[in-house]
Amino acid sequence: MCSFLIVCLSYSCFVKTFWKILVTFGVLGLFVIVIAFAIAAIVGGADISSFSGGEVAVVPIYGDITLGGCSSGILFTETCAEVGDIKDQLKAADNDPQVKAILLDIYSGGGNVVASRELMRAIKNTKKPTVAWIGEIGASGAYYAASAADKVVADDDSMTGSIGVIMPVTQYYGLMDKLGVNVTVIKAGESKDIGSPYRPMTDEEKGELEGMIGKVYDSFTSDVAKNRNLDLEYVKNISRGKIYLGSEAKDLGLVDELGGFDYAVELAAGLGGIKGEPKLKRPERKVRLTDLLSGG
Repeated sequence: MCSFLIVCLSYSCFVKTFWKILVTFGVLGLFVIVIAFAIAAIVGGADISSFSGGEVAVVPIYGDITLGGCSSGILFTETCAEVGDIKDQLKAADNDPQVKAILLDIYSGGGNVVASRELMRAIKNTKKPTVAWIGEIGASGAYYAASAADKVVADDDSMTGSIGVIMPVTQYYGLMDKLGVNVTVIKAGESKDIGSPYRPMTDEEKGELEGMIGKVYDSFTSDVAKNRNLDLEYVKNISRGKIYLGSEAKDLGLVDELGGFDYAVELAAGLGGIKGEPKLKRPERKVRLTDLLSGG
């Protein structure tokens, strides 16, 4: 019998022993390399994701963009894009060595001004490449947020743009007069009840509110111009609250590419340097009461 401890006297025994030694040292060498690489990854922060292709983190932005959470009733919860949750997802993706790029999956008609700006800033400050994909709709505050991404992709027939600001003021003093209902407002400060539904708005009050809205609009268009590398006057000229199809938005420079979700993933993977098929990393879906009642 041949073994590593026996001196071979025949050629066949030598060959068998030689290959046993070669295979054994090859396996041991590979094992040492794997262990050394793992230690280096832990100690030195080496990125092992390059061997697995890498991941694209998908961050959904669905519904109204808000800072305060979704409004809800007894049984139904409105779908919304809560900025705090989205910022947490962006931060997690930035800190995950497996994630190479971030894809913003947008289905939103906008939201509150401050919330939309806060989301825009969070997207702009991400360390990893970001691609915003606008499917059905990405308008107003949602487009505001999308404009901060490295690339914006929209479906040809998506509703995009609507760069503008609105402040609805509901007044029903006429109806109250017909019903014989009177409301007496006691105030300290001339503008304390500006926009009151109980009385007509004065020209001065309307001008004051229009001035506020104008300043917000200026900030909105200025940020979009900077994010998209466009001239400010050009952005103001093409915005004015108008909604564009994705194909029109591309011609105007509001989006970079036209395509579906898969194309947006491919683009994000390319920006992240991912070779081959990227793995999509999606956030865990929150279970709501409506899901439980519907069996979903």
